[in-house]
Amino acid sequence: MAKMTLKEQVYNQIFDDIAQGKYQANDILTESKLMEKYQVSKSPVREALIELCKDEVIHSLPRLGYQVVLITLKEVLDILEYRTDIEISGLRRGFAAMTDQDIEDLVNIAPKEGEESLAPNWDRNYVFHLRLYQINGNEYGYRELQKTIKQSSRYVSQYFQSAWKKGSAYTSTYHKDIVACLKARDLEGACRMLETDIVSIKDEIQRMHDF
Repeated sequence: MAKMTLKEQVYNQIFDDIAQGKYQANDILTESKLMEKYQVSKSPVREALIELCKDEVIHSLPRLGYQVVLITLKEVLDILEYRTDIEISGLRRGFAAMTDQDIEDLVNIAPKEGEESLAPNWDRNYVFHLRLYQINGNEYGYRELQKTIKQSSRYVSQYFQSAWKKGSAYTSTYHKDIVACLKARDLEGACRMLETDIVSIKDEIQRMHDF
């Protein structure tokens, strides 16, 4: 695996700080403060900020700095819907070629019986969904899904931080259900559980609104 460049390291640090609520929506970031915080020179900070602008994480405010973009409810729901379409179609394509080793890999990623699976387990969620998609062999789709899941976690985290000033607790309860369906060679059941897992955050959003 290639070592990350300094620009990529700074990009990831800023991205993660935004996703975790350390920078709130509409906050202004400046090159000088970021250089001081991350102890790097101006060049990698500026390059990282340009990439974050391209990815619509922030936008440039001439003479002021860079403002953190506000995430809307529609954006959260849209990316979850997109993930549902992409991941279910990937599962359907890869199901026939799925091996016992593929399933065993997913078993090892999914939480064990009685194991807690609350935040900050976005990393485990990320690995599980990518491993499931990888089975269909579409390398381009795999690379795009990597970016989409990372963006999805940011959207959800930022939305919760902006709307309720709290983080979102991700649970991977459905991972065990997906694996159980795959072991039983139940494609339709696995697809239903996969969809439920991806969009389950909608229920959490609804509960927060009702509250």
